Amino acid sequence: MRPGKNGSLLEAEYVALAEFRYQLRRFSRSMEEQVRRLGANPQQYQVVLAVRGLPAGQIPTVGRLAERMQLNHNTMVELVDRCERAGLLRRARSAADRRQVTIVVTGQGDALLRKLGAAAREELRERGPSLVKAVLRLTRPANSTRRKPGGNRRKGASKRTDS
Repeated sequence: MRPGKNGSLLEAEYVALAEFRYQLRRFSRSMEEQVRRLGANPQQYQVVLAVRGLPAGQIPTVGRLAERMQLNHNTMVELVDRCERAGLLRRARSAADRRQVTIVVTGQGDALLRKLGAAAREELRERGPSLVKAVLRLTRPANSTRRKPGGNRRKGASKRTDS
């Protein structure tokens, strides 16, 4: 995205950014509501999902989860504690390094993920195209976001004049 004058965004880019934020928040809110309907806490669901969805080779530690969820370490410790009390996660000592504590999803945590996985996929099927469209409007070259003079007219159409 190339900035406009004085580093500001073009008007169309502000619109695209606001639309992206709106669609992202609609998806998040819908998922939060579905989690609550199942009697779970949305942040706890996010932690369980973060553990289960870590890329291959990444070890699920409190520090790693804090980074993935963009929370400070102490907040993450408390969140893992609550997930453990709710039976969604458990702490385990690493076999390779007994000093390292890893986080493991329990059967109850897996059940929550299974219940919400289909809902998340369906929500993305509904909202995904709008999210993608907003991202594409934000990331395409700046000259393609500017309208060309007369660019809204069809070929062969003449300018309308009111007499």
